[in-house]
Amino acid sequence: MKKVLFFLTAASMLLMYSCSSDINSAQLTYTKATAVYGDLNIQRNQPLNEEARPIVDPGKVFVSEDLLLIGEEGEGIHVYDNTNPENPTALSFISIPNNREFYVNDNFIYAESLYDMLKIDISDMTNPRLQNRVENAFIQDFINNDGEALIGFEFEEVTEEVEEGTSIWNEIWGNNNQAFFDFEDRIIPASAVPASFSGSSNSSIGTVNRIAHSNDHVYVISNSFLTVFSDNQNLQLIQSEQAGWRMETIYPQDESLYIGTRNSVQVYNIETPTNPRWQASFDHVDSCDPVLPDGDVAYVTLRTNNSGCPGDINALLVLDISQENRISQLQEIEMLSPFGMTKIGDVLYVGEGDNGLKTFDASNGSNLSMIDYDSTVQAYDVIAHPTRSDIILIASPNGFGQYRVSDTQDLALLSLIQI
Repeated sequence: MKKVLFFLTAASMLLMYSCSSDINSAQLTYTKATAVYGDLNIQRNQPLNEEARPIVDPGKVFVSEDLLLIGEEGEGIHVYDNTNPENPTALSFISIPNNREFYVNDNFIYAESLYDMLKIDISDMTNPRLQNRVENAFIQDFINNDGEALIGFEFEEVTEEVEEGTSIWNEIWGNNNQAFFDFEDRIIPASAVPASFSGSSNSSIGTVNRIAHSNDHVYVISNSFLTVFSDNQNLQLIQSEQAGWRMETIYPQDESLYIGTRNSVQVYNIETPTNPRWQASFDHVDSCDPVLPDGDVAYVTLRTNNSGCPGDINALLVLDISQENRISQLQEIEMLSPFGMTKIGDVLYVGEGDNGLKTFDASNGSNLSMIDYDSTVQAYDVIAHPTRSDIILIASPNGFGQYRVSDTQDLALLSLIQI
């Protein structure tokens, strides 16, 4: 594997010039990005089916009546038998190199794999098979002189004296980082939520997702691009267009897509599924935020004051989305560190990360009132069990817990898959 250096200016670059009679130099603190190259053919021909392995760095989780699919960041998906929620057992592992996001619809997994988009048939969970792969769905591969493809970056902050006229100086002060910016804008980045629930057309949809499925089409967001696939027998790439900046989450409702970005909620009309059309937006302070549409209202969490999430506001917003081209704010509730959320019946559950789990009465969706605050349960994300109304699942720093919910919203732990 070959590494090639890109030199990227950090947002907080510190410049201290020192000059001599004939040479200018600068003491620079910047982020040095090492481009990592590898053989895409090896990755694309990796067998899907492997034996069960320990969970090391979990990402997305899909919940069905009898299965748990738990993503392993950058490597694939763990398969668990969840027939008995009190004792889930590991079955196998689906290898998908460079995977971060996946979505489940009927008997298929839709998963990104760096440059590519995969559709995997899981009608027989003992033998998943690749239905089809759309190569270079998100971007054309960058190839070096050895025929290897760019597969990622390693980052290191450095402080060093850089002399004017050197290649490093020219990279920093020039405009020679197009490959990096193009790659980062189009490829799915790491989620701002450490562990969360994946999208699913079969049951509840998690709010912290970059893939959505609606009307036989698949929609995928990266930092800046919205990519559309038709989904008949096989996936087919329709288009990939720049649609925003710092996009983070996508959620379908009826004939609309609700996209949460670092500073807004964007709504796209998909009456024509192959051609999403911008419909409305709502601006808010810079933060990390999923959005959950629910009929004529939408719930938005704004999280700041932690790594990668700018700003100083932590809040739950209630938005009026009843008008097609106009979004307005109905309510703002102060929070501690809100992450993912789900609505079950008339109750809205909002994870507060290390700070616990809050539940709200949402029987009047436009005017929430808090029911309970459980500070003993750490919650990055929450989702309903697809067939058991008395069970919810919570993604936490310690793993994925299944809880029985009482009539008074008290939680009793049934099982925990530790990480």
